[in-house]
Amino acid sequence: MSNIGGKIGKKLIGLVAAGIVIHIIWILASLWMQRNILPMPTVVYRSFPRLLNNNLGAHMMVSLYRVFVSMGISILLGFFIGWLMGTSKKLDMLFDPILYLTYPVPKMALLPIVMLLFGLGDASKIIMIVMITLPQVILAVRDAIRNIPEHLYDIYECLQANKWQKFRYITFPASFYALLSTSRISLGTAISVLFFTETYGTTRGMGFFIMDSWMRMDYPSMYLSIIILSVMGLILFLLIDLLGVYTLRWQKTEE
Repeated sequence: MSNIGGKIGKKLIGLVAAGIVIHIIWILASLWMQRNILPMPTVVYRSFPRLLNNNLGAHMMVSLYRVFVSMGISILLGFFIGWLMGTSKKLDMLFDPILYLTYPVPKMALLPIVMLLFGLGDASKIIMIVMITLPQVILAVRDAIRNIPEHLYDIYECLQANKWQKFRYITFPASFYALLSTSRISLGTAISVLFFTETYGTTRGMGFFIMDSWMRMDYPSMYLSIIILSVMGLILFLLIDLLGVYTLRWQKTEE
């Protein structure tokens, strides 16, 4: 437990140090430019109460809902499909060409089609995020399962383990860490896609809030909204990282 606490402490210290460096660079850039398009951090943070009065919390909740639902679908569905492809050569031969053909396609170019088919609400935003993040999860899980040494399964065969036990003690642990790793990458992608989709055909979400502030030339609100969206992503990233730390402790305990 102390080892985990030490890792978390070092991570927090590193984040605080990085935040201080960013703010120093921000202050120097603002002093150098002397223009309202890059206000001082103090000016930006003073606009927080005003943003709360403009339903900032509601926009945050909408964006969080879209991220949680889309990432949940991508992780669950991606793990299931990746597991099927990693354990069945026939299913891998079926799905692999589909992934190979569709993965390089620029998914954001499909946004007008998705909006036409599924409307301008939450569904189109969630579908776009899933379309981009799902293949990443599938491939990571499939490759992790493929890389499991065959002799591990042979050992459990000798111990007369059933399919569930082999999945629980071999397949799932091996693929779970790959799932965590790709979830970190997919989360950053999901938030980027979320911002882009929320700038079209919607009046809700942090993407809309940022672009609305920019068009009104309310630069303190724009910068603060960007910081809030970034902090939201950072917190979600840290939660995944923390989950990885605790599961790593579980793995060491099992060993």
